[in-house]
Amino acid sequence: MHTRIKLLLLGLVCFLFFIIGNASLPVTDPVEANYALTAKEMLRHGDWLSPQIYGLYWYDKPIFIYWLLYLSYSLFGITDFAARLPGAFFGAATVVLGAWYLHRQSGRWRPALLLAALLSTSLECWFISHSIITDQPLFFFMCGTLLCAYIALTEGRKGYMTGAYVLAAGAVLTKGPVGLVLPGIFLLVFCLCQRNRVYLRRLFTWQGILLFLLLGGAWYVPMYLVHGQDFINGFLLFNNVTRATVSEHPEYNVWYYYFLLVPLSLLPWSGPCFYGWWRERGRRDAPVYATVWIVGTVLFYTAMATKYPTYSYLADMPLLLFGARALDRLMDRGREKAWFCLTVPTAIFWLALAIAAQTYHPRTFALPSLHTFTVFLVIMTVLLGIGQAKKAFPALPYLVTAGTVVMYILLIRQVCVPFYTYRSAVTLTPCVSRIQGDLYFFHTYPTSFVYYTGHPATCLIPQDTPASPGRRAVWNKKYVYPKETESSLLARLRRKHSVSILVPASRDDVFKRSALYPQFSHAETFGNYTLYTT
Repeated sequence: MHTRIKLLLLGLVCFLFFIIGNASLPVTDPVEANYALTAKEMLRHGDWLSPQIYGLYWYDKPIFIYWLLYLSYSLFGITDFAARLPGAFFGAATVVLGAWYLHRQSGRWRPALLLAALLSTSLECWFISHSIITDQPLFFFMCGTLLCAYIALTEGRKGYMTGAYVLAAGAVLTKGPVGLVLPGIFLLVFCLCQRNRVYLRRLFTWQGILLFLLLGGAWYVPMYLVHGQDFINGFLLFNNVTRATVSEHPEYNVWYYYFLLVPLSLLPWSGPCFYGWWRERGRRDAPVYATVWIVGTVLFYTAMATKYPTYSYLADMPLLLFGARALDRLMDRGREKAWFCLTVPTAIFWLALAIAAQTYHPRTFALPSLHTFTVFLVIMTVLLGIGQAKKAFPALPYLVTAGTVVMYILLIRQVCVPFYTYRSAVTLTPCVSRIQGDLYFFHTYPTSFVYYTGHPATCLIPQDTPASPGRRAVWNKKYVYPKETESSLLARLRRKHSVSILVPASRDDVFKRSALYPQFSHAETFGNYTLYTT
């Protein structure tokens, strides 16, 4: 069978895996709803150029994620499935990219298929491929940039370097300047580490640079011409410079954040990945390049003030390549003890989830019985131990892959659906018919409510809120939804305005102690919100 056909079939299988359950996962607040609503408003206005939300232009992210959602909505309607389709597609595309690269480098299919299994079932890739965020397209473009650039540098294939610049343009259209800056830093550091002037010359091709400028400028230039300094201030200065220098979440701004996160993101394959990295260490091009990629990612984002779990995702690809090659070697001539690098982390991962399923009882939303989930994980852990004891080593990667796939399917049905429903305002859609007059949310603002209902709403904020140091003082600019103070609403109520207010359960006591409460009567409860009307 032709290589392209095999890769296409592999991509199809991964795509089907990534779309399982997507139609049942509501759009959540706060992050997913911003992307989903922005694309919905762009579609309603027929505007392919300018992201807009709540009727305002905003410059939180570049255009590519909105183009993907715009296209998906146009083809499949404005549904949860359509909103999550781009993540699944680019998740599958990234798996194909990694498998293609490893097959090209090794000339063999087994390591390529192992890489596909490791990547598609690694915890972070699986999660992000089901999400409505920019990180999966960004992961595809940046990995493609770095893999193609490595081929171009080490083999002198100019066409691959041109392709790397094209993929870098995609990354810049997805996330911004970091899509070029970060791969550029890694490539320069690699060339310096290897002290290879030939590599340095191959790094710059006029064809690639020209294509990068044309493709990237196709959106950035029109945006500047249309929106001028507002675009520069909102996107480049606020959402890039400020994000790097002022922590949006100060509680996570610790130096060890990504050192802990990266091993967790690779589960259940963390052991083989780090084992393979250790085994391949040396001065050869491939391990040096991968090490620069891994360490550079962690150090770069550790230096940034704002920490997000998805920022270190880029480091997963080279580590998973190490893991796939390590398992491939172990399946041929591996020592018995070396297999513990796979079985022990996997057993801990599975058992930790099984214990959590039986001991964790959230207060804010209800979970169904997780006995089936727990029993399955315990059985799989026992089978894994038997496989290790009986020295059935070549079967272990397949057992871990199959067990993890089934585990994720059960996790979506039994945990993710109720959790995502709790994190979404989809349960508030029936309340629209009960709303009287203007609608307010008390001290919160679920954007997904506007996304699902199309009904305007205002965030009611406390009066005389002190200016907060650090994060809030700067990052309040990020929230562009309509706002009004309690004192302003009280003045309107004295003029006999008709008003409805939705209060989350977590703030119901605060609302009942406020000066607003005597003006309202209880109407109905919807999920975790209570509707009060005048």
